[in-house]
Amino acid sequence: MVKFNFSFNGTMWLLAITAFIWLIVFPLFQLGMFTDGLLYASIARNFYLGQGSLWNIYSHEPTGIFFHEQPPLVFWMQSFFFTLLGDTIYPERIYSLVLILLSAIIIIKFWKELNHEIKTAWLPVILWLSIYSVRFSVINNLIENSLQFFDLASVLFLFKAMRNKKVFLNLFLGFLFLFLASLSKGIQGLFPTVVPVCYWLFFRNSSIIKSIAITFFLLSAMFEIYFLMIQSPEILESYKVYFASRFPGFPNTPHANTANRFYLFFELLIELLPPIILSIAIFLFIKWKFRIVIPVTIEQKRISFFFLLIGLIASIPLMVSFEQRFFYLTTSMPYFVLALSVLIEKYFYQLSIHFQNKIHLLKKITFILLIGIALGFAGVFLFAGKITRDKEMLNDVLKIGTRTKGESLIDISSDGWNNWTAHMYFRRYFNIEFVAGTSGHSFYLHPKKEGEFNSPYYNKVNWGTEYFDVFEKK
Repeated sequence: MVKFNFSFNGTMWLLAITAFIWLIVFPLFQLGMFTDGLLYASIARNFYLGQGSLWNIYSHEPTGIFFHEQPPLVFWMQSFFFTLLGDTIYPERIYSLVLILLSAIIIIKFWKELNHEIKTAWLPVILWLSIYSVRFSVINNLIENSLQFFDLASVLFLFKAMRNKKVFLNLFLGFLFLFLASLSKGIQGLFPTVVPVCYWLFFRNSSIIKSIAITFFLLSAMFEIYFLMIQSPEILESYKVYFASRFPGFPNTPHANTANRFYLFFELLIELLPPIILSIAIFLFIKWKFRIVIPVTIEQKRISFFFLLIGLIASIPLMVSFEQRFFYLTTSMPYFVLALSVLIEKYFYQLSIHFQNKIHLLKKITFILLIGIALGFAGVFLFAGKITRDKEMLNDVLKIGTRTKGESLIDISSDGWNNWTAHMYFRRYFNIEFVAGTSGHSFYLHPKKEGEFNSPYYNKVNWGTEYFDVFEKK
């Protein structure tokens, strides 16, 4: 007979698993995705179909437009999931799931590295999962999900190297993941280079000369590798186009979406509200229940300020550009969470003591969480493939794409052509491209909101669509 040992930490791990299933896995496997994620999945699919190459990425077929707005690593990696799972809706979803799980593992390893027990690592994991941008990046297949893992791994290994643990191995691994981050989103992924200097600022168990030397080594090694890479004309041309497309007119780049440099600062505060509110609530409960305030040690302050600085370095420089989107902050969130977790862990320890003699209550909570996990898995299987975003449009995409199978080009009204979400849905699921206006192709789409369309050259077809009117050429 199996005997369960009910404990506060075990119950909190079940809470973390329940939150992960309901907040990430459940929505992840449903249809409907942010435009950028659809574009990235389409590019990965093109790799899988043998279209383009690593440094000449096809954005879409059959028109053959190349994509150089991001480095190629994430798309290339994601294409292997198409090879494993086939041309279904699942490759980008499984890829995103794997990356978020790897990030969670690194957070747990970091917690252990800070001389905490793994059994309490649920604390930073739960606080991390409470942040909307983290969940949004996973569910919508954004590059930030991959970048978060690569940078987090780089920071972990560099942190271990600064603590004189297998220095050469950890420096190598730290640099390797730094390089992978740069191949995922360019300059934005290079903030771990400052880890050695930040470490010296707060811990002082190595010289400033050594810290600066390691940072210099990271930067110079990165420079040398890229210098060798651009000796290839194909790679050089790719990066020329990349810089030309991403940084002209900096900071007013082509994709600028705000005139307020502090937009991301306010978004950062909003994103961090859930873990901060949760932490304050526990602090106030312990203070009220036990009439105690637990002092913060010097070591805890050092660790917390170290992570806070890394988080700020990963996020604040993004404000230099006027292209600012809240999910760009995803990469910085683990460091803010670790900074907060170090300060409040002892309050949760007090809470665990409070539950120590309340086994019956823990049993009830455990039972509820196990039911939540079971229902979550059932929901994932029952609702996989159901449409939750852009419902009318995506329903039409699936109907039209299925009925026009074999078509590669479909005409659409000029205003409809500007609907990039529709572009990406047709591209991702059916490899269909839009042509603006009535250009003589077999089908023409007219968004219903634009009013009636009449032409002697087309017949309206009734496919039960809600977003588009569909016309077939006579």
